Amino acid sequence: MALTLGNMPKWGQPVAALVFAAGLFLVEYKLPPGNFSEKAAQIEELQQQLDAKQQEIRKGEIALAKLEELQRDIAALEVKLDELKQILPTAPEMGDLLKWIKSLADQTNLELQIFKPEALADQEFLREAPVTMEVIGNYHQLGLFFDRISKYARIINVENVGMSPNTDRTVRATIRANFVAKTFIYKDEKPEKPGGGA
Repeated sequence: MALTLGNMPKWGQPVAALVFAAGLFLVEYKLPPGNFSEKAAQIEELQQQLDAKQQEIRKGEIALAKLEELQRDIAALEVKLDELKQILPTAPEMGDLLKWIKSLADQTNLELQIFKPEALADQEFLREAPVTMEVIGNYHQLGLFFDRISKYARIINVENVGMSPNTDRTVRATIRANFVAKTFIYKDEKPEKPGGGA
């Protein structure tokens, strides 16, 4: 005789219902869905996207650390540049500097024979501003002149020094010296706008 729900003993019906419910639970929640391979492919694709995003984040963190380091380096270089600008005359200061050099020759009792500012010569970041000079006096006066130039707040180089005995007996000077006093102007030019004038 076949066993049916109707001829089952009383205790068997709840057991059968419980077994049936357990089977439904397993089918619904525990067994893999029918489209398991599709879901697995989606999971793998999402994992790859997650790995790629995490790699981008790591690259970004490294770039940020480098950016902060570069910003510190730039700030330090700007401080050094400002310090250097303090010892380089600007174009408007050149007139005062030339007057100071001329006045210094008078203060040290050198007689100025030639004082000729030459054309500015462009370098990469600077412009050379040479002044050709010729003076007559004695060794002590010339040494004092060079000493005071070397202690000036701005950079002034003395180059191409030539000395010879003074042959003009109408003045009380023992030597004639010619040299180039050269200073430098920092080029702080802004790039011209397209179509703009000079």
